[in-house]
Amino acid sequence: MRVALYDHAKLYREHRGEIDAAIARVLESGQFTWGEEVPGFEEEFASWVDARHAVAVGSGTAALTTALRALGIGPGDEVITVANTDLADSAAISAVGASVVWVDIDPESRCIDTTACEAAITPRTRALLPVDMYGHPADMVEMRRIADRHGLALVEDACLALGAEIDGSRLGSLADVTCFSFAPGKHLGAYGAAGACTTQDAALAERIRRLATNGQARERNYGPKPSLGLHHEAEGHNERMDELQAAVLRAKLPYLDEALAVRRAQADRYTERLAGLVDLPGQKTGFRHAWRNYVIELDRRDALAAHLLAQGIGCNALYAPPMHLQPVYKGFGYAAGSLPTTERSGNRLLGLPLGPHLSLQQIDVVAEEVRAGLA
Repeated sequence: MRVALYDHAKLYREHRGEIDAAIARVLESGQFTWGEEVPGFEEEFASWVDARHAVAVGSGTAALTTALRALGIGPGDEVITVANTDLADSAAISAVGASVVWVDIDPESRCIDTTACEAAITPRTRALLPVDMYGHPADMVEMRRIADRHGLALVEDACLALGAEIDGSRLGSLADVTCFSFAPGKHLGAYGAAGACTTQDAALAERIRRLATNGQARERNYGPKPSLGLHHEAEGHNERMDELQAAVLRAKLPYLDEALAVRRAQADRYTERLAGLVDLPGQKTGFRHAWRNYVIELDRRDALAAHLLAQGIGCNALYAPPMHLQPVYKGFGYAAGSLPTTERSGNRLLGLPLGPHLSLQQIDVVAEEVRAGLA
């Protein structure tokens, strides 16, 4: 039985009516930017994550970069983050002119080691950028304490953890800015690139919005009584979400809780079937995983991956090698062995298929093939 990592077409077919109607609504309006869909999505998404403000942008990377710029991070500053993640986090820090400082991870959550993070703070440190890995939240309560203790900005990359919770509260309000991605394979997937920032600070939300829209005030240029000409109040970029993506996301948002429940049931099934075979992903007390990925660890990772792929089962070695060992960052001074837990995890991790496009029967098939591949 073939088991795909993703099947976007299947998920489209399940909600074809709502999605087609949303797309048609935009096409018939002729308003592909600066319409009603983006503000509508921002309001609905903010409510879903229980944040006061949401700003829709063009991608998860745009969310990270724009958040850092809005917080005034720039040349001469340092931003502490992790290396076991996508290029976007490090690239966003570099894009604003700041220096990337990588620290090691907690072996259970695979998120930032809060002790290592605090130890890495210097007089040049201006911001902390924890990443919620594979759906498990970073310890945002402790990260908030560290940021407040040292007077630092806190930007959370929750691109892999939409719907995750800490002490019963969804991610989206503990950081100064929380960044989300709506790439097609994420928990809430657009049909192209899309992202969002959430914050509790109205002034910060407005700065993010203007920086993402060429420095323009929406109400001044496109409101009910627009002024003639353009009014650029900041040197921004064109990072806004388009109306079509917002309409698709609004159509899919009502089904997000159901999709998260499916992911959690599948993760439970994997944990039941794979116990004792490999190192399983943990879930720390007080944290509720969103299960963007089900990532196991084992010494024979490459051999198992080859076996699964030969059986038609999708799998991947997510974010390996880690960023500090990637060629693009070879001049940053991080040698092999500098982040031992990150490196050990990167050499051993393997992501298995998981998501609402799959059935529990398919999860059982994957688990049996993992068992067969290790025999």
